[in-house]
Amino acid sequence: MRFFQCERFFNRLQVCLFLAISLFLACQSSPDPSVLEPERENIDPEDSIEPIASQATPEETFEQLKSENPGNILDENFKTLRRLVASKTYLDFLRRNHPLEDQYQTFDGFWEIAASHPSRYLPFLKEQLGNPDEEDVADAHLLAAYHRHVITREYHGEDRDLFQDAWTKLIRDLGVNIMFKHFVDDKRNALNGAHFAFFIVEIMLYVEEIERTDAARAPELLAKHSEQDALIWIALENPVLIGYILKDFTDVQVFLKWMRGEFHQ
Repeated sequence: MRFFQCERFFNRLQVCLFLAISLFLACQSSPDPSVLEPERENIDPEDSIEPIASQATPEETFEQLKSENPGNILDENFKTLRRLVASKTYLDFLRRNHPLEDQYQTFDGFWEIAASHPSRYLPFLKEQLGNPDEEDVADAHLLAAYHRHVITREYHGEDRDLFQDAWTKLIRDLGVNIMFKHFVDDKRNALNGAHFAFFIVEIMLYVEEIERTDAARAPELLAKHSEQDALIWIALENPVLIGYILKDFTDVQVFLKWMRGEFHQ
């Protein structure tokens, strides 16, 4: 298991053990069929996309996006950035440089596919579960996306406890399938709640590791570019991250602190 601070680990483990016990008891009755998903904002209003334009380098695309979106890209509620990712120029760039096997018409459509793509979770899930399937990937993504949302809201000064009920419900709803497929003790013919609790902790650690990696890249770009230009380069390099930024950050000043690495010093 990865190295981490003992206090934070045992706090997480205590919560997850409680959830595992609650889930075990809940399994005696029919599971709640509704699954709480992270709130998804409609970033892109476009209904159709024109054919992809001729090839352009990332540098040329950067200049074009900058000219199409003059002014402050870090304006209130990221209005300019939302317009940028909805543009034909940006969507054409995604199709050329971040191709997906599935079709999409909007940035929201791209993000839904790319953020939950099996390639983002399978290495981790194979290590944790052995033989994960598509449903495991989908469930892991919902857990990961919500935990990342909570991390970002903490940056805004919100208390993690405010999200505990929703987090508990999400684990209960998704945990039924995961536990019965991967956490049954065959010798005792019983569910192994402790192992499931450790699995939830590992998901949280995995998300936090990715979030730290994302946060570390921003100061590197700031060393070469202005804040405005660095944000466009993040959009070109890591469109999934831009989606998380638009969905989870609501205060531009908090985002700038994150971008400067102030939450990971």
